[in-house]
Amino acid sequence: MFYFGSNTKRDLDESAHKDITEAALKIAQVHDDAQLFILPSIPFFLSLKAMSAGTQLWVGNQMISATFGSDVTGEVSAKIVKNLNSDLVMIGHAERRRLFDGDEEIRVQLDLASKEGLTILFCIGESTQADDFNALAEFLKLQIKPLANISTKLVVAYEPVFSIGANGIEADPKYVDQILTIIKKQLMEIKLGDTPILYGGSVNAHNAASYAALDACDGLFVGRSAWTSEGFNEVFLSGYKAYKNKLQAMV
Repeated sequence: MFYFGSNTKRDLDESAHKDITEAALKIAQVHDDAQLFILPSIPFFLSLKAMSAGTQLWVGNQMISATFGSDVTGEVSAKIVKNLNSDLVMIGHAERRRLFDGDEEIRVQLDLASKEGLTILFCIGESTQADDFNALAEFLKLQIKPLANISTKLVVAYEPVFSIGANGIEADPKYVDQILTIIKKQLMEIKLGDTPILYGGSVNAHNAASYAALDACDGLFVGRSAWTSEGFNEVFLSGYKAYKNKLQAMV
């Protein structure tokens, strides 16, 4: 299964959300071996969820609150997200880690999402490009460790922080390949070896194939290059073709 999706962050407008959702729905109709997903800004969740009804397109949420036990103004709980039939919830995104969520908040979010039976997209990644891969492996191991207690479906997205965002630096596929291999091994050590691993970080139509072709890559998690219907379609097709060619070569 080839996984492909986008997090639209905060400011993308309603029209753009609908355009990329329509593009994703068209792809989903003809590619039953691809799992597409969109993580919209929360005001547009219900309308996009209605558009995706009866299809294999996942519509999910960019975050859940680490608060529990009593109401907290402005927060969105795992229970509410579950009641709204969210297909996926993202935890650990680099921006959330930098601005809001420390290790304890992330641990609580994982626990709450797991208890509600939510599918989790868990983001990990280093801040700067590593020279010492042993040290990086230890850093990633600490990020991955809380997943050992997860009992629901899980997808992991590797996003090197230096490569995401408008000013992200495109990572060398050889570098990404080494990191994905480390992550795969660490997931196997906690009996999560079948967990899909996605790559995200300045992915676009020109480089998607080089990342999707990597042995340990099960899909792509794409940002602004997929925020138009044309972009979503182009990046998907580039990555999907490379992924399929990879599988055929393995036979």
